[in-house]
Amino acid sequence: MKRIRIYLFSIIVTISANAFSQHIEVAKLDSAITFADKLIETDPREFFKNVESFIVWSQGNIISEKYYHGYKDTLHHTQSQTKSIVSLLMGIAIDKGFIKSENVPVFSYFPEYFNADDKLKYSLTIRDLLTMSAGFEWEEMIPSNDPRNDNMNMYNSGNYLHYALTRPMAIKPGGQFKYNSGCPVIIAGIIEKATHQPLDKFAEMYLFGPLNIKDYYWLKDSTGFCHAGGGLYLKPVDMLKLGVLVQNKGKWEDKQVISEQWITKMTQAYFVTSFDNSGYGFFWWIKEIHTKNGNITKMISAEGAGGQKLYLFMDYELIIAFTEHNYNTPQVSPIFIKQSILPILQ
Repeated sequence: MKRIRIYLFSIIVTISANAFSQHIEVAKLDSAITFADKLIETDPREFFKNVESFIVWSQGNIISEKYYHGYKDTLHHTQSQTKSIVSLLMGIAIDKGFIKSENVPVFSYFPEYFNADDKLKYSLTIRDLLTMSAGFEWEEMIPSNDPRNDNMNMYNSGNYLHYALTRPMAIKPGGQFKYNSGCPVIIAGIIEKATHQPLDKFAEMYLFGPLNIKDYYWLKDSTGFCHAGGGLYLKPVDMLKLGVLVQNKGKWEDKQVISEQWITKMTQAYFVTSFDNSGYGFFWWIKEIHTKNGNITKMISAEGAGGQKLYLFMDYELIIAFTEHNYNTPQVSPIFIKQSILPILQ
């Protein structure tokens, strides 16, 4: 049975400009949601039929939450959104003093994998991993059945961390963005070394517990190590909670779960990428949006293969979350953002 919560307003309500520098007319947002819902329900094209959930949070409340085509509010593979969550966990580990800062060299945690004679690898820092500028030889943006695909080779290796740490270097760390799902795996290894806890237990204690996220599942390798590059399963509404945490600058209800300082660092663009001209922060995507009124705002997103998307428009207190099964077909969420959301940003 589909579950839906949509609250429509009979009058136009405008968010006060005294509170926020930008605003959205709520009636226009409601109209955009209603239009998208109808398309997802009725459009015969395959990629609309592959939408599984669509949730909108605005001004402190979920204003629309719906599940489609037989999908229910159950565990869903977040894919590479897992990376964005791992960034939150690194922030907590630094906040709590387990790790000094993101500038700590990686060799200090895994000396057995480093040789001072390999000056490129020896200079690698946590920050280089978080920004995917580690400099490893790594090929991932190729077909999954290509034997050169390092992400699949890592997954099939039976030991994710060992595979990621043993890749040779190609260039100096910190100089160039290259998408690499081994980077969050190494970050997870550092968290485990520093905290003396498995990643899933650390997440449960310091992140999922405070947010009342109880149902989740991690893919693990033969050693019991969590797949930090794309192996977390969450309910869509719980993925939304993590977006609300970022929106509220690390605060959940009356508790500061992650420092505002880390949220600020995490959501800055350090590299411009070839992925839709987006920038990259600490495992989060950053895109500058020019509104029709000439304002510039940031869209921050956690994104996973197949259409797992969490979009944050922090200046507007607006979060939009999609889960889809569009791995080889167009994805609905980018169309919705471009055609329905961007035009109503004031």
